[in-house]
Amino acid sequence: MAQPPQKQPRSSFWERNLTLFRRQTVVSVGRAWEGIEDTARAIRGRVNSDLPKNDTDRVLQQMQACLSAKGGEVSARQNSVALGTTYLSLSEKGKVRFLQILAGHFATNRALIRTRMSAVEQADDDLELTRAENELRDALEAPRLKILRQFNSLPQGVKFLVEMRADLLRLRNDYPDLAGLEMDLRRLLASWFDIGLLDLREITWQSPASLLEKLIAYEAVHEIRSWTDLKNRLDSDRRCFAFFHYKMPEEPLIFVEIALVNDIADNIHTLLDEHQPAMNPEKRIRRFFIPSPTPNPASPASASATS
Repeated sequence: MAQPPQKQPRSSFWERNLTLFRRQTVVSVGRAWEGIEDTARAIRGRVNSDLPKNDTDRVLQQMQACLSAKGGEVSARQNSVALGTTYLSLSEKGKVRFLQILAGHFATNRALIRTRMSAVEQADDDLELTRAENELRDALEAPRLKILRQFNSLPQGVKFLVEMRADLLRLRNDYPDLAGLEMDLRRLLASWFDIGLLDLREITWQSPASLLEKLIAYEAVHEIRSWTDLKNRLDSDRRCFAFFHYKMPEEPLIFVEIALVNDIADNIHTLLDEHQPAMNPEKRIRRFFIPSPTPNPASPASASATS
């Protein structure tokens, strides 16, 4: 019985591309916010990139300003930009402290939750129970979610939250106090990235180079090791599609790679072999699907299958 192939380490080609795109994301988010309001910089002020103790109070005030929503929509956008720009300017140590402030100071009030739970249990009629349930539901929502939702109205704001969750996924094992914040952000993004809000587009060799580069960098199931490998996967007997979200129109969330073959495929390595000739278009009767989520914290999970 054939043994399954061992997982190969990621090549420097893949790692280099993925690192490059994450850096470009930070730059693009910052540029998108530059023109919103110059006063956002004045609101933000300057903080040390490591966010030492004397700067944490300033960050806490920024978060409280976002939560209070005073001054209307314009002020809310300025406050969100100020807070987001502060986060982007921080070092790894500073980001941990920023996230700990957001997680700790703006969590749920557990005493209030217990009180509301007691009210639900003691409700005497349907109307009282409905009211008690709604009040419990409100208490179960952490104030930090209101802060996070405000980024949805900013250009590249959703992308900013996706990158923040990427940081949380990387940090949560070493900092258990960030687990609640990561869960809140995961649920928030899941509600925004419902399948009904995604757009399916075909990717070809003629697609923009920036999109092809992301296909190389983000392919998370069967690594694309070179441009020649990519061209093979976009050949005449192949199809490639990607799902996009309207808030991140240039950012593919899921790739679906299809190989058209004569029979049911039983060997993925043959399908990925760059030296295999393209199939005759008249004989394509079977397809092999490779759904691949990108290494994007907003991407839904998927699995490989054959048909």
